[in-house]
Amino acid sequence: MEKKINNIYYLRRFWLVIFGILICVGFCMTVVTAIKPAEMIQLASTTPVPQEPDRQEAPSEAAAARSNSLPVTDPSVNIVTQTAVKLGVLSCISRINQVASFLTANVKSGIFIFTPQSEPDRHIFSTSFELLRPDDSTIYASASFFPNQDAVYDTVEYVNMSPEELEKTVFKDLKRVSVLKKNIVLLDGGKVKVFLMPAGSGAVVIKKEVIR
Repeated sequence: MEKKINNIYYLRRFWLVIFGILICVGFCMTVVTAIKPAEMIQLASTTPVPQEPDRQEAPSEAAAARSNSLPVTDPSVNIVTQTAVKLGVLSCISRINQVASFLTANVKSGIFIFTPQSEPDRHIFSTSFELLRPDDSTIYASASFFPNQDAVYDTVEYVNMSPEELEKTVFKDLKRVSVLKKNIVLLDGGKVKVFLMPAGSGAVVIKKEVIR
């Protein structure tokens, strides 16, 4: 009789342990599926590289409404734009398509999107790119967009030439504005500003434009 009672006790204990494990597994699966990772997508483009984005006037309310309803299946719509639409970023969608298409033209590209956590259409939409030219050289770029249609982008690349050489050759038509503090030279390319920073035997070239 005592052996039978012990068997019943251990059997109940066994099923309680199994039930507890199932509850823990179910809770963990619920937590994991609730986490939304930042978007990571691969891009590719064969469009010729423009010198700078085509300027666009601030859209009217009707134009904004049209841009907000861009079909994600339209091949002219950049994949970054398609992702922004899926995330609910609509107010600056035409600007996103403009700048993302410009940055990814004629290069193989990868992008990291800082996913909006809440009210996506009321906050900054920020992206970081790796751009690979046909010669396999690498450029880092970032672009950020605001609900009022303003945007800013930067490109960063290493060039095996000193800032002095670059200033005399590649950027000879640009006017030197100043030296920011000691080592970084600022050149005026009109709407695009160019920063030359020494890096070993070469230089880091940073191009930046604010689009309003």
